[in-house]
Amino acid sequence: MRKTLIAFYILIGLVFFSSCVSQKKVVLLQNDPEVKQQSNADQLLKTFDLKQTAYTLKPGDVLSLKVQSTTPTEYNFLSTGTATFGATDPVLDGYTLDAEGNILLPAVGKVNLSGLSMPEARIKVTEALKPFLTDPTVNLRLLTFRYTVVGEVASQGQFTTYQDNINVIEAIASAGGFSPYSNRGQIKLIRYESGQAKLYTFSLLDNQTLAQANFFLQPNDMIVVDPLPAKNVRENLLTNVGFGLSILTSISLLVFRFL
Repeated sequence: MRKTLIAFYILIGLVFFSSCVSQKKVVLLQNDPEVKQQSNADQLLKTFDLKQTAYTLKPGDVLSLKVQSTTPTEYNFLSTGTATFGATDPVLDGYTLDAEGNILLPAVGKVNLSGLSMPEARIKVTEALKPFLTDPTVNLRLLTFRYTVVGEVASQGQFTTYQDNINVIEAIASAGGFSPYSNRGQIKLIRYESGQAKLYTFSLLDNQTLAQANFFLQPNDMIVVDPLPAKNVRENLLTNVGFGLSILTSISLLVFRFL
């Protein structure tokens, strides 16, 4: 029985240490990191050509629009904009692209923006306003760029951004960053296109990820961060081993008491 107890103690010790993640691998800006192959912060390691895919506007997208012009304010029918970034929801005050991809502007009428990138849409709206306003400057933003982050992050949920070039690392940062047991080498990206759900996987441990097109998000993307095996060891195996050991210890005490 004593040998069995010793074996159990050794097993639980091995399981405990296998579930640990070294502090040297997670603590930032250490005084004496003792890490091999350290880099010089002023040394350029590598340059990547970014493959950002420009988002093209689709029916149902909502845009905020603010126009500045040399036209007197009382005649500039778009001078105050339509989106208020305060207590009210900007989406409720924005311009929604209809089923054909048009937005309806006062005095101007319909302007078709379907299939255009944001820079192209700004140019087209500007051209549409020139007959009505003098030297119009258009500020156009996409209000419906939403994405979801779930799994091993600090704060799961759905998020909205007003920038159209957010990348995976920025999205995870907006969700509070990685949890202690997040598997940075197994990141899933779910993208909805043309009635299909497309699944991609990549590793944030590999710097080549910076050069992938899917490093940049599209509206309605979902990021799933998988857990490390150590989480299962810590939360399940250790608990079961500890429970079994406590039962064995109790039985051993009862046996020794009545012997």
